[in-house]
Amino acid sequence: MRSLQSRHHNNCPRCPVVGAEEIPVDEFYELLSLRFNVRIARELCRGHAPNLVNRRPLESWIEHARIDWEHVDHLPIALGPGIMATFPSGCGMPVIDGNHRAARALRKRHEFFAFVLDESETLELMRRSMVRSIADYYWERMLHSQPHPDDVSQGEKS
Repeated sequence: MRSLQSRHHNNCPRCPVVGAEEIPVDEFYELLSLRFNVRIARELCRGHAPNLVNRRPLESWIEHARIDWEHVDHLPIALGPGIMATFPSGCGMPVIDGNHRAARALRKRHEFFAFVLDESETLELMRRSMVRSIADYYWERMLHSQPHPDDVSQGEKS
């Protein structure tokens, strides 16, 4: 019996498998030891208005994100806003959905919009995306942290 070969759109491993677009599979974004379920994040930001993300902090974030630049080149234009989480104590606002869209917007010098989860929504997302006690442990550590001196606040102008 021969094995089935899955073919991705654009022959890009980051793009969906042809014919499997409607199969429900949870997508996760991982940041160090933290894990975010993108489906739950979308559920939590339902009803939020998208916010314009300032260019300077977005550039700083994308510098450190894992970006497949070949994937960026063929993303559909109308994928919508990304999603950002908000950590306590000024520990950051990572893009947890839409990093490739953000990279494309920066490259083309377009604006990038994202739904922003507040701290309570971010904690709920973490608790629902990973083991609650682990989410609480990392949240508590962030509560007693200070921002990195090189961090750029979302409120600063681009």
